[in-house]
Amino acid sequence: MAMWRPSFWTDEAATISAVRRTITDLYALLANIDAVHGAYYTLMLGWTGLFGFSEVSLRLPSLIAVSCAAVLFFELGRKVVGTSYGLVATALLILLPRTQYVATDARSYALTLLGAVAATYLLVSIRERPAAAKWCGYALVGFFTVSLSFYCVLLVFAHALTVVLDSRLRQEWRRLLASSAGWVAPALFIGGIASQQQFQISWIREVGPAFPYEFFFLQFFADGYFILGGDIIPTPTPGENWSMTALAVVLWIAAFVSAIAIRRHFLLRLAIPWLLLPPAVVIGGSLLTGGDYYLPRYLTFVLPSMALLAAAPVLALSGPSNLRAPYRRPLICVAVAAVFLVCMPSYLGQRTQFGRDPQDDFRFVARAVEELGRPGDSFVIDYSNDLMFQAYPASFSNLADPTLGITAVQWKRIFNQRFDVASSAERIRKYPVVILIEKTNESKLSVALQELGYSPRESHRGPSTTVTKFIHE
Repeated sequence: MAMWRPSFWTDEAATISAVRRTITDLYALLANIDAVHGAYYTLMLGWTGLFGFSEVSLRLPSLIAVSCAAVLFFELGRKVVGTSYGLVATALLILLPRTQYVATDARSYALTLLGAVAATYLLVSIRERPAAAKWCGYALVGFFTVSLSFYCVLLVFAHALTVVLDSRLRQEWRRLLASSAGWVAPALFIGGIASQQQFQISWIREVGPAFPYEFFFLQFFADGYFILGGDIIPTPTPGENWSMTALAVVLWIAAFVSAIAIRRHFLLRLAIPWLLLPPAVVIGGSLLTGGDYYLPRYLTFVLPSMALLAAAPVLALSGPSNLRAPYRRPLICVAVAAVFLVCMPSYLGQRTQFGRDPQDDFRFVARAVEELGRPGDSFVIDYSNDLMFQAYPASFSNLADPTLGITAVQWKRIFNQRFDVASSAERIRKYPVVILIEKTNESKLSVALQELGYSPRESHRGPSTTVTKFIHE
């Protein structure tokens, strides 16, 4: 999986900042910001206490979650249709670029994917043989899944639609209603706190005509955050645009044809509500309220529904047909192999050093600071770039930090409070060498240092950030 190759990026740096503190300090943070990630941060606090803060350590829980989801998803597909279908659906789920992304990301989205698959598996198992214990398990899975991501509460409403539409499940509606308390309770609790913290999503772009494109293309087939000014943010690596378009066209056509061909099959009643209801609620709610609530990664838990529908053509090949053995299996293998090849540009692009976002060249900054700085030197960084420091604090450990104000822990925020160069001038002048970290398209810190009598010497320039060694004249 090469999960160690990409540099930590903004959201992962936020995870690191949150879990590099005591449990008391963590919950003080959550009272101010990021309450929606409280369960994940609590989990990762214990995990990092055992395994540390390396890229592999922080991303491994996500990889484990996706691996477990794949195993459970195969069983789900086998129950609903059969073994061949389960294998193909699982292969498609694993190959989806968005799945590959969350599998190597130190955030909660891979865990919500596992929770969604587990809950749906239980629902299918209940359809086969109802039992009160299964509904208790369903409520418990919902509780933990919604605790990891508030939006996952929408899955229980999608399942409710499945229950209403399916004659075998319809008689279980009372138990579904009772078990839904396990889903709704954490949603109400988190939602109540998060409603006071909406400033943390104020950066999301306004509701606009890009929503359809983001859903039909970015949601499943790319790793972009959103569309801004007609461009995908972050900029795709070479080949990803073509890969995304090809995958979207092929799999959406397969899903649409399947929806017509198997319209009487339970698979459709299971997959369609899962695929469409959560995005419809989030996007529709954004349009109606003027809020900004939709990002493709927020709805990671709907990815399996696309794989369920796109794999449905296997049903046609499994019935009476001229394509039965020995041609059926080779044809299925060729189709999956073709999807694999089309996914390769995205797979490879995600595993470059700057595969998360070229703007977040945090590891480059850390390595440059290590190379330019010596013990006893100092560094200067703007507060807006403080997450670079949070991502790789060990690289800065031997350097003085004269612009530091209130620390993130004291401030109960993700990043440190920092003063500008002018306000910190007396403290900065104590150090003959200053390592400046500044975005390449900015120069205010550089100018301010030169006004204090520092001159630039050696400089390292990354995709978006320049690290420069300044020496006092």
